[in-house]
Amino acid sequence: MECYTSTEIASKETILDQTIETKEKLNLTLFSAGKTVSYLATYIYSYAVSLYILKVTGSGSSFALSILVGTLPRVIFSPIAGSLSDRVSKRKMIVGLDFLSGMVLIFLFSISLLFGFKLSFIYAANFILAVISTFFNTCFSTAIPNLVTDKKLVTINSYNKAIDSGCQILGPILGGVFFGFISIKLIILVNGISFILSAISELFIDFNLNSSQKDKSVSSSISLKTLVSDFKEVYQCIKSIKFLLLIIPVSMTFNLLISSIFSVVFPFLLNNTIGMSSTQYGFIEGTFSVGMLFSAILIGKLPEKEKKRKSLTISFIGMGLSMICMGIPALSIFRSLNIYISFVIYMVTSLLFSFFLVMGDLPLTIVMQRAIPKHLLGRVMGVQYMLSSSLAPLGIIGAGIIVDIIPAYVLYFLSGAYLLIIAFIVYKHKAMKDV
Repeated sequence: MECYTSTEIASKETILDQTIETKEKLNLTLFSAGKTVSYLATYIYSYAVSLYILKVTGSGSSFALSILVGTLPRVIFSPIAGSLSDRVSKRKMIVGLDFLSGMVLIFLFSISLLFGFKLSFIYAANFILAVISTFFNTCFSTAIPNLVTDKKLVTINSYNKAIDSGCQILGPILGGVFFGFISIKLIILVNGISFILSAISELFIDFNLNSSQKDKSVSSSISLKTLVSDFKEVYQCIKSIKFLLLIIPVSMTFNLLISSIFSVVFPFLLNNTIGMSSTQYGFIEGTFSVGMLFSAILIGKLPEKEKKRKSLTISFIGMGLSMICMGIPALSIFRSLNIYISFVIYMVTSLLFSFFLVMGDLPLTIVMQRAIPKHLLGRVMGVQYMLSSSLAPLGIIGAGIIVDIIPAYVLYFLSGAYLLIIAFIVYKHKAMKDV
């Protein structure tokens, strides 16, 4: 048996730490590069295709159908995606799905050259890409805690949110420019190539850096019996982690609220009630992503706080007050305000709302990644995604009906009050004491 001196042991530990740190930096670089390339190309593609559909059809229903085929798969397939991501090699699944997305787009480009660019091709491709995206996003979300050590978990989640927000800002801008100057077919080809480049970069990511289990291959097939068993496991897991019993219903109602307010009420309020121009509305929409980006960068730079309950409470208070302020310019006594004053108010409140949104969302994501056992993380997040997303269409339909009956500013005041109540519950609830 070999014996080592304390100096030799310390030296070996230093070398090991340096190796882990090097791999961690490489993982962060590859993760950031791969996600930026594929996400930016996707946002450019989505925006350009939306413009194309509106230009060709001039129909709101055709545009709504394109949104539906992109949303429905998340509701249907999230639990299956969660089960699968816990059972298969994350490397194989992530790389394979990115490569598959690239091939779908290259195939769409090819058939559009042969048969022309038809709406049916776009809808079919968007549905397939949405299914792939549901599986990919769920798998990558569960893989994130394995890519870095625990002390870098805030950093990688901040990068993740910052990249998403940055791409949301640049995507529509570049999509509009490219749509005006180059063929929609070429945009599709470039997006397809970007997915393949992203898949290549992901081949070099170490998916086991912070995992007690090696990234594994399929251990069992997915069947109805398996899914029922998984739901039981998820239920038991949620019961054992007390704060999830509060957070999941809150996230469901929050998504219902956000989808209804910002998909229907917000554009109605600004365009119909206030009378903003399309350019002004576009700038206000853009500030949401700017606020998210700034918040994600700031959280990544600040030292991590052990307790997250205070951040969550401040987040809901900030969003609630921002929401109430959004309703004020629509009051009849403020209608005489110069349109540019209202424009500035909505720019500031939109920026603040999105800033506080990420301020709560990011710490909550990190708490869940640490609290949920890694072998169940995919299944729990898959069920959460399904429950949250399933209420969004109801919120959109309901808001479309209600906004014709109740003044839009009243809905903002009620929504703001609801968020303030949630802030109080989060701060006082005993389940959140240790969060």
